[in-house]
Amino acid sequence: MKKSVLIIKGYSKTDIELINDRKIIQLYIDFFCSNAGGAFDFDTEINVLEEPEVETLQNLNTLNKLNYLIVVLIGHGANKDGAQIFQLQKNTFIQPGQIQFECKKQLHIIETCRNVIDFELDIKRLNRLIPKYAYGGTVKQPLTREESRERFDYAVSESDNGTIYLFAASVDESAYGYLFLKLMIDKAIYIHEYYRESIVNVSKVFELAKKQVNELTEGKQTPMIDGKNELPFVITII
Repeated sequence: MKKSVLIIKGYSKTDIELINDRKIIQLYIDFFCSNAGGAFDFDTEINVLEEPEVETLQNLNTLNKLNYLIVVLIGHGANKDGAQIFQLQKNTFIQPGQIQFECKKQLHIIETCRNVIDFELDIKRLNRLIPKYAYGGTVKQPLTREESRERFDYAVSESDNGTIYLFAASVDESAYGYLFLKLMIDKAIYIHEYYRESIVNVSKVFELAKKQVNELTEGKQTPMIDGKNELPFVITII
């Protein structure tokens, strides 16, 4: 199975924002490299670009040959003339839909339209992924890294072709303080520890995160999903 994660950090307006952007990047790296997130290999399957040139994005030809690609965009954006835009660099804007590759199964997570915050985030690292072995009176053994990776890859191979887009907010809404990205991981970790379905698709995680984002922002932010196929996101302990 050829798969990869591409994380693109757009323009950071302040030093604090840069620190927070990088904390979110690390959070997602930790998740995808963990057993819960599919046991991606850090050295060969994780790619991080910070404020890249457009030409750099245009030359990522090796990603076209993948079976599965996850793209995470972190940065500022807006909706202009009905199209989502993303601030790649200080004076460079692109449409996230332009970041499209030929591989048949893709998941795009887009965190844009953020409100600017002036404090550092307290990002909890994945030591929260310590397994809860006792479940229903039965001792459960966690999957090995190899088993988690094998199950994730099999789920990808069995899923339908297509591209899924996850937007942190609806049109004309702001995205507050990385809330959507953080809750996607929070819900994924909870599922990993307490669910027993082996594979949980991204739409399930999205709906759980969407519900809490909407509640915490009192209806001011409603994440959106676009795409009808299902793609795996979380591997449970067993």
